[in-house]
Amino acid sequence: MIRPTLSATAATLAVAALLGGLTGCGSTRAAGSSGAPGAQTSAQAEAQRQYAEQRRQAEAAHDRAFPAVAAACAGKEATMPPSTPAAGSSGGHQPENPKYGENHAYLKMTSITPLQQCRGNEHASRLSVEAARQPPAGPEQAKALLTRLGYPEARVGQSADGVRFSFSVPGVGPCLSGVLSATPRIEVHGAYVEGGCETPQGGH
Repeated sequence: MIRPTLSATAATLAVAALLGGLTGCGSTRAAGSSGAPGAQTSAQAEAQRQYAEQRRQAEAAHDRAFPAVAAACAGKEATMPPSTPAAGSSGGHQPENPKYGENHAYLKMTSITPLQQCRGNEHASRLSVEAARQPPAGPEQAKALLTRLGYPEARVGQSADGVRFSFSVPGVGPCLSGVLSATPRIEVHGAYVEGGCETPQGGH
């Protein structure tokens, strides 16, 4: 009569021990997982700090290289203004080809801040003056002119209406592209969403 009682007691203790072990394992995983978000947040904060420092150094280098541009654009807003809904974004008239926007998405450009717009305008102005003074006869002359003015990474190529070019203002942007001729045509814009300052080839 005593043995059955002891067996039942032993079984109860075994089940309790098993449940305790499972609970302990669950606690260990929870503790481990709770620490991961904190580590990720710390890593993200450090990455943001490094990026901000790199931007600060790049802007300082730009201002040293182009003091007249820096002076002209001092005090300009360095952040994007609040966005406003595009016309027709909430309905209304639909284009004849609703696929047009999708097919030409590769031509979209990133937005630029008022400070970048000012810098771009100033760089475009100084480049226009130099190009109009002595229009480059070909890509080699255009490359030499752009390098002398501080844009050694500029890409150039011959076209029917003159020498085409594109480059990003060193370190800070934005993009400048256009044609160098007796009457230069220069556009200031953000980089294409697919990357770079040159008009991408694509679409369908």
